Amino acid sequence: MHEEIDLRDEFGEVRVRRLPSPGIAAVLAVILPGLGHVYAGRLVAGAVWFLATTFAYWAILVPGFLLHAINIWAAYRVAEEVGDRRRS
Repeated sequence: MHEEIDLRDEFGEVRVRRLPSPGIAAVLAVILPGLGHVYAGRLVAGAVWFLATTFAYWAILVPGFLLHAINIWAAYRVAEEVGDRRRS
């Protein structure tokens, strides 16, 4: 199900990297807000989601749940977009 991409570095060695799975990104976002974005290669977005969701949970519980749910959906979409872009 996962596609693999072969990349040669400056020394001619082949590196194989799997494309991010949207399902894994969503599960990681459930475990820790922002982790799905980090998995998909979006470090800054992951940090922003983590901070925003943590603040929302701290401020009031309901907005925290809502922001966490949006984060899970966004992580899924980011992993899909990254995979689609690399396949092209």
